[in-house]
Amino acid sequence: MEQTQTKPLPEPFKDWPNDAAFETTAEQREPIELPVIGSFPLHVAGILYRTGPASYKVPGSKYQLHHWFDGFTQLHRFQLVPQSSESCKVLYNSRRQVDALIEEVRKTGSLRGMTFGQKRDPCANFFQKVKAVFETHFETTNPEMVNVGVTVHANVPEIPSNLKVPSRQHGQGGFASLTTLTDANLIKHIDPETLEPLGVTRAHAELDPITGDLYNYNLAFGRHATYRVFRTSAATGKTEILATITGFGVQAAYLHSFFLSRDYVILCVWPALFVAGGVKVLWERNLPDAMRFDPETPTRWYVIDRNDGRGVVATFASPAFFSFHTINAWQTDDADGEEEGPRDGTTDIICDLIQYPTDEMLHRVYYESLVSTGPKVEKYYGSDRSRPRLVRYRLSGIPSTGHPTTELTIASDAVGDLPTINPRFTGRRTQFLYNLCTQGKSSFFDGMAKVDFDTQEGTIWSRDRHTPTRGRGRG
Repeated sequence: MEQTQTKPLPEPFKDWPNDAAFETTAEQREPIELPVIGSFPLHVAGILYRTGPASYKVPGSKYQLHHWFDGFTQLHRFQLVPQSSESCKVLYNSRRQVDALIEEVRKTGSLRGMTFGQKRDPCANFFQKVKAVFETHFETTNPEMVNVGVTVHANVPEIPSNLKVPSRQHGQGGFASLTTLTDANLIKHIDPETLEPLGVTRAHAELDPITGDLYNYNLAFGRHATYRVFRTSAATGKTEILATITGFGVQAAYLHSFFLSRDYVILCVWPALFVAGGVKVLWERNLPDAMRFDPETPTRWYVIDRNDGRGVVATFASPAFFSFHTINAWQTDDADGEEEGPRDGTTDIICDLIQYPTDEMLHRVYYESLVSTGPKVEKYYGSDRSRPRLVRYRLSGIPSTGHPTTELTIASDAVGDLPTINPRFTGRRTQFLYNLCTQGKSSFFDGMAKVDFDTQEGTIWSRDRHTPTRGRGRG
């Protein structure tokens, strides 16, 4: 009898297996109680939502996603319920968000529309590529066909009334709506208790933690790029344009986040530039293949008034760098700025971000390099071009124009990405940062860290052969 030999599985990189972290398919639609080691104090009672890519494989098909940012979204809900024991029990439920999309891919063997980093068929002929340019976006009324899951927010303004949950269903969280956002101008609306997808509208934003107003920008491609920064009022639902940035020297760049201080929106345009004014995006149907990082092009900082309608009040230029996540911004004339601001009617703005020398990190998170058994897992390992640093900039004398100064740079194993701070300190001076870090033990994040801005020291929590997830800062 002929025996079939199976190909041995590759050994995980650095003996730190993480494949399972990228192949989550199970969901838990009905809440269950989770075992807790230790205790949660009563003051953290509430609901925590987490969203992100769960799996990149399609069951029953050989089709796989290529880039981590395109992973099929799953939403998780943790409800911390106060108990008489002076601690909280934890209820958990979760739900996949794109079952219909996964089923279409399984049946057709292809993924329609624009993605972040999916490599297109190199064998496609010229006609097929040209046809794809005119079919980059497809309309759908089914929210399970739209993969939106970078961040999650509650009670975002200007939500259609038919997508809000009736008040009798708000539960402990008191949320009328739950939305997930992505880099595209799409918002996905979700039931805050069952996590059922309800509908899709358009936007992507930063939220003012005090007023609830939504701030965002959009980018129009062309010979000269045009950035429009706008605000949607939580009180009225009306949208107004705060600034239009265009003209000679304004180039289209990939920006994942921006800054919000008490009085200003700060749009930092680093030179991760779209080729040919953005036209190549239509041809490639993904972003990394349509971009180039230009180390000779300065990073531009635009300071935009968000209170009195003055538009762009100052511009700054600094050497080229790349960033994915901004962290926080505050003004020195704030009461809690803990330093005396200028006496001439101006203010300084302090901006914290995770900074990279180039945009290599966008290429490093393809699954072939990310997964511990990936075929190119060693390609970017140890590369200085994608090594993160925590950098603080000072924009001095607003509304003057000039060059930002670097207040501090922290380069250590404790600095990584996916940063968070205590949300009560958004727009205020903060001492601590929490992020996921890479100590070189695996192909991906291998620890969580708390970084002290004042001492510039970090504390790392790591467990052997465990892959952490993004935390939520409280201290």
